[in-house]
Parts: sequence; C-alpha cells; structure tokens
Amino acid sequence: MLRPHKKLRKKEIKEDALVTFYFRFQKWYTQYHRQIQIGLGILVALCVIAVLMARSKREAEAKASGKIGIAETYYLMGDYSRVIQEMEPIVKTYSGTRSAGIAAYYLGSAYYAQNRYAEAEKYFRMVVDHSPHMPLFSASSLAGLAAIAESKGDFKTAAKLYEKAGRKYSTLFTAPFYLKEAIRCYLRIQNIEKAKMLSDEWIKKFPENPGMQEIQWLRETL
Repeated sequence: MLRPHKKLRKKEIKEDALVTFYFRFQKWYTQYHRQIQIGLGILVALCVIAVLMARSKREAEAKASGKIGIAETYYLMGDYSRVIQEMEPIVKTYSGTRSAGIAAYYLGSAYYAQNRYAEAEKYFRMVVDHSPHMPLFSASSLAGLAAIAESKGDFKTAAKLYEKAGRKYSTLFTAPFYLKEAIRCYLRIQNIEKAKMLSDEWIKKFPENPGMQEIQWLRETL
C-alpha cells in the first residue's frame, strides 16, 4: 500500500528553495570568484582615483585662484601683455577648473583690447563652450564675440550674439545692456521689426532700469 505523500508546509518549501539557491550561488561564486575579486578591485581602485582626482582638482583650483588674483591686477592696470603672459599658463596647466575658465575670459578681453581678434575669439569661445556653469563670464564672452563681429562690420551676427547674451542670462545685471546693444545692431541692419519686438520686451522686463528713457525714446522713433 502506497503511503500518502507528506504535505510540505510553506516554511519548508521556502527553506528548501533557499538551500538550493545557496548551493547554486556557492557553485557560481567558486567558479567565478577570481573574476569577482578582480572586478571589486577595479571598482575600489576607480573610487580611490575619483577621490584623488577631486582632491587634486581642489588643490589645483586653490593654486590657480592665487595666480588669477595677480593677473587680474595687471588687467585693471591695462597691462594686457602681462595679463596674457600670466593667464595663458593657467588655462593650459589648470584645464577644467573654474580658474581656467576665468583666465580664458581675461585672455579674450586682453587680446580684444590689443585688436587681436582671432586670439580673442578663440578664448571667448572657450568660455562659452566649456564654462556654462559661470553665467557672468559666459554672458560676457558672448558679448565679446558680438563685439568682435561688430568690429568686422558683421552687425547681423553681432545682434544675434548680443541678444543671446541678454536672453540666455536674463537674470544677470548685464542683460538690459546686452539686449540694448542687440536692438542697436538690429537697427543698423534695418531689421526694424526685430528692433521693435526687442524694445517692447525690454520695456516690460526692465521697467526700473536707468536706460528706460532711452529705450522708450527709441521705440517711439521706430
């Protein structure tokens, strides 16, 4: 006579499943433990490298900041050749730091002051392309590119760049000035419709700005 099968309880089923899983995992681990250890070693190494890189970047930033302060003094004195001499090594040596972005902006400004527009454009573009986290310097670099275009007689490009500097960084104190420059350049190329639109926008956005009277007068003449 066949004996009836013993009915397994849920707890026993779970325990049996866990035992099976454990032995399967143990077998898998034994087979691949070398690869696992190597993988963990690589992961730890990457974490250590990341920490060291962050520390190194902070130290580099501190060193570069001190040099930036000295170079800024030369800029305020109008000694643009010395600014270039001091700032170029900062851009090369401390690439990727905030100080390198600031140095690139001052290099663009110094070269612009010397009418060396190709070099100025190179560094202004460097700031625009690689330092979007620095709004003031990015906006000023866009305006620098606009000024270069204007100096070449390309008022259409200048207008667009001034407008971009004013719109993209609309919360900065420089926004009203850059948008006003955009209006001026649009008028220069006889784009009256665009000049009117920007003037109306300017009046709505900056009602307390000291330049309001000038913009209102300009708008009335269009």
